[in-house]
Amino acid sequence: MLLCNASSQGAEWERKVVDDNGGLYSSMKFDTFGNAHVAYYDGPRHTLKYSFWDHKLDKWFTTAVDESGGFCSLALDSKQRPHISYVDWGGGRLKHAYWDGITWRRETIQIQAKEISFYTSIALDKNDHPTISFYEYFAADGSNLLRLRTVTWNGQYWEVRTIDSDAGSGKFNSIAIDSKGYPHIAYGNVKYENGSLRYAHWNGTSWELEIVEGAGKPGTICWSVSLVVDQDDQPHITYTNVSERLVKYAWKKDGKWVTEVVDSLFREGYPDRNGIALDDHGNPYISYFDAGEGLLKLAHRVDGKWVSEIVDQGYVGFNNSLRIDHGVVWITYADASDNALRYARREIDDVGSIDRNAVSAVAK
Repeated sequence: MLLCNASSQGAEWERKVVDDNGGLYSSMKFDTFGNAHVAYYDGPRHTLKYSFWDHKLDKWFTTAVDESGGFCSLALDSKQRPHISYVDWGGGRLKHAYWDGITWRRETIQIQAKEISFYTSIALDKNDHPTISFYEYFAADGSNLLRLRTVTWNGQYWEVRTIDSDAGSGKFNSIAIDSKGYPHIAYGNVKYENGSLRYAHWNGTSWELEIVEGAGKPGTICWSVSLVVDQDDQPHITYTNVSERLVKYAWKKDGKWVTEVVDSLFREGYPDRNGIALDDHGNPYISYFDAGEGLLKLAHRVDGKWVSEIVDQGYVGFNNSLRIDHGVVWITYADASDNALRYARREIDDVGSIDRNAVSAVAK
């Protein structure tokens, strides 16, 4: 395995501040009109916030959604309106906020659990009904269950399901809905004895669970999990293997999982999240933060090998979110030094124009 640094001679990165006050756990989506929507958390003020980028004005608009926020995830409904799942600061409750066209509506979802913590992830079906994946930290009776669960709005009430009851499952979870309206979830199990990268999907009748990496190998701890589903309803996952300090990519080919090393890290961040997006040709792009070097990086394949480039530096890039829209790659991320939400963007024009003297491949 060859490990080096990589760079690009393509378009230059444009880097700017979205919000001086906030930036953790950003989750970004683009609507069909080319506008950006971002949910994130203002840590010092414990506030859930939302920013909207108007592509015609090239301007950001920011508002506070809830005075108590935390780990959050954003999805857009059929009217291109944002829905946000999040946990409230210090309360251990799962919440849902959405824009109804006039105002923000917020609700605390009634779940029999003492504490819900860490990442949530939200996706909407064709009827705009949300499904939210979450990590149940303490059960109602105080038991430290540490299990992955989902809650789904069926049009009348919220339905709660346990997806994986193995202790440690779901601390890092990411959900997506396929063309049939079925949910897929990638997640890490963080308990030593169960350590693994896992994947679950609804087949129309029941949940099917798979261990992608770590089966029979205790201590395979996987963090920073993010998932996308392609146009053929196939899953693509990025994650960090903490024990080996490797950023990795997993995808299904002919019904079998293929895993690839994307890059190595000097040190992983906690509790970080990588970003993943597919371009118009289905090629994966992965963003990640090296907490030891203080670098935000982007990787993609060139000539079948992974190459990476530095997007930003100076210990910025924590909790990044990656999207590709109209041939432009966007990343939102936190600046740990001043608590700002930042973004970087550039056109995807570097394929074939990589500096071969500066490129480093990370190949298996």
